[in-house]
Amino acid sequence: MGPGVYLFCMMRSYLGIGLMSGTSMDGLDIACCRFEENEDHYGFELVASQQVDFPEIWKSRLLNLPAQTAEVYAKTHVYFGHWLGQTVREFIHQHQLKPDFVAAHGQTIFHQPEKNFTAQIGDGETLASYLECPIVSNFRNKDVALGGQGAPLVPLGEKYLFPHQRLFLNLGGFSNLTYETLAFDISPCNIVPNPRGGRPDPHPPLAYDPEGAIAASGTSDTALLRALNQLPYFQKKPPKSLGWEWVEAQVLPLLAATDRPVADLLHTYCLHIAAQIGIAADHVTASGQEILITGGGRHNRFLMQQIAQQLAARNIGIDTQATPSLIDYKEAIIFAFLGLRVLTGKTTALHTVTGAPFDNLSGAVHLPPKGGLRIL
Repeated sequence: MGPGVYLFCMMRSYLGIGLMSGTSMDGLDIACCRFEENEDHYGFELVASQQVDFPEIWKSRLLNLPAQTAEVYAKTHVYFGHWLGQTVREFIHQHQLKPDFVAAHGQTIFHQPEKNFTAQIGDGETLASYLECPIVSNFRNKDVALGGQGAPLVPLGEKYLFPHQRLFLNLGGFSNLTYETLAFDISPCNIVPNPRGGRPDPHPPLAYDPEGAIAASGTSDTALLRALNQLPYFQKKPPKSLGWEWVEAQVLPLLAATDRPVADLLHTYCLHIAAQIGIAADHVTASGQEILITGGGRHNRFLMQQIAQQLAARNIGIDTQATPSLIDYKEAIIFAFLGLRVLTGKTTALHTVTGAPFDNLSGAVHLPPKGGLRIL
C-alpha cells in the first residue's frame, strides 16, 4: 500500500454543530461544520450557519438570573436547555442535516475561577432529548476543578484549525488575545456598550451602537479613561479571565459616577478597549505579526479604527482576508471542534492558557434518548 493510499485510509470525516451564546447575551450562534481528521491534523468547512436572537423573555431571564433563587436558577437551567434543543432541532431540519454530534457552550451566568467555580446553563440532558446524536456540554468545570481558569478554551481550536496563524484577537462580550500557546481575557468589550452596561441610551433605548456611530460622535472623558485603565485586573499577568460579576463590581460604578452623555461614555470605553489591546500586544511581543480579528466588535468601525492605530504603532498588521462567516462564527466553529475532541477522547484545554497543572479533557457527553451512538 503506497503512502498516499495509507493517508487516505487514515482520514476521517465528522459533521458537527456548535452552539455559542456569549456573555453579552445578544443571541445564539449556530455553526455546522465538516471536520476532516488525519491523525492529529484537521481541516474544516462551514456547511451552514445561523444567528438566532434571544426572544425578549429570554433576555430578561438571563440578565436577571444571577439574583434569583436556587429554584429559579434550576428551572432556568432546564428551560434554557429546552429552548436550545428546539432551536438546534429546527436548524437541523431547515438545512436537512444529519450531524454526528452537537456541542453547546451554554450561557455563562457565573464565572469566578478564583473561588473555584464557573456556571454555564442549558441542561445537556434536556437538550439531548431533542436530538438523534450525542451532545457535549459543560466544557469549563473540570479545568476549574483542576485549578485552572476554565478559559479561554478557544486557543486549542485555533491551534488545530488555523495552524498557519499565530496571533488572534476576539472582540466578543470580552476581548481576548491568543499568541501561540499564550491566551487571556483582555477587557470587557461588547458586554459594556449594550444594555447590560447599565446606562440608558438616548430615547428610545438602543440595543447596541450600530457600527460605532454613537461612539464616534462623542469625546473622550480623560478622568474616566484613566480610572478604567488603572483597574487592578489590567496589572495582573496571565493566566487570567473575566466574568460579568467583575464588570458589575469594577466597571459599572465608574460609568455610573460620571454624568457625561452616552456618546462620550461609548467613545471613552472604545479608547479603553483599544488601549488594553495595545498593552496586551506588548505583553506577547508580537511585532511583525499579522492578527486575525473576529467577533461582533469587528463590525464597530470606530472601535476598529482605534485598535488599528494601537496595533500599527506596534508593527502588527490586521488580516484583511477574514470572511464574514469566520468573523461571526469562529467561536461556534471552535466549540463544535472541541465537542469532537471530547468525543474522540482528546484534550480540550491548554494548561499554558488556563493555568491548570496539565492539558486536560473537559466536557460532558449526553447521549440521545433512543441510543444508537456511533463511536467517533
